[in-house]
Amino acid sequence: MIGYVARMDLHELSDRTEINDLLVRYSEALNRADWETWTGCFTADAHVDYTTAGGVAGSPAEAAAWLAPTMAMFEMRIHRMANVQICFDGPDTAAIGSQYDTVMRIPGAAGDAAARPTYIEAAGWYDDVVVRTASGWLLSKRAERIAYTRI
Repeated sequence: MIGYVARMDLHELSDRTEINDLLVRYSEALNRADWETWTGCFTADAHVDYTTAGGVAGSPAEAAAWLAPTMAMFEMRIHRMANVQICFDGPDTAAIGSQYDTVMRIPGAAGDAAARPTYIEAAGWYDDVVVRTASGWLLSKRAERIAYTRI
């Protein structure tokens, strides 16, 4: 049985679309290792926590400084987010829960025709807070909770 879904007005639908676009922009910037666009998904005072994946907790700039060399070893990255649940805490703030999965490829040894690439898969959850700014909706808090990693 499907539960009751409240009707949304056009303003809320627009906000949900803009927030989802922000999450896609985040994922695609991560896939392309475009750290300027990736950092632009956050407010200036945002706090991110990637410690469950062996990363850092701090500002987006600190996280980008950790991510850039870490992601450089992968010749391919596919990062996706799904099951996005948005809960508005007022007209300019929302809490978001989402799931993510990532597949990354490390190339085989150069010059070795028999060397196969290594694939790493990871999945987990993001707990976010987004705020409306003059530039649109931006992440002000992101905490990753990794569920598993498989090589």
